[in-house]
Amino acid sequence: MTRFALVIPFCLMALPAVAQDKQTLCTTSAEIVESAVTARADGAKERAVIRDITGTLDGDKAVFKPAVEPIVNWVYTLPEDQLTGEVATVYKDTCLKN
Repeated sequence: MTRFALVIPFCLMALPAVAQDKQTLCTTSAEIVESAVTARADGAKERAVIRDITGTLDGDKAVFKPAVEPIVNWVYTLPEDQLTGEVATVYKDTCLKN
């Protein structure tokens, strides 16, 4: 749990101040976490995951592009046994509590 608490403030700093409300921020960043976990579990390279996820963020979600790299970098530090669907859920819950 501590790992989540450490990465969230860093990722939030990467977002512009206009990054919408907390629910949107936590939901969208958890979606980034989920995509990164899935891609890593599938064997994708970290740089490719950053590029691919960043490329999917358009419209209102484009403000989250600066947060993709630190989130993906963090996901790639997790032990393989933690690469489950729970990562994004715990991340979102922790984000909403902070």
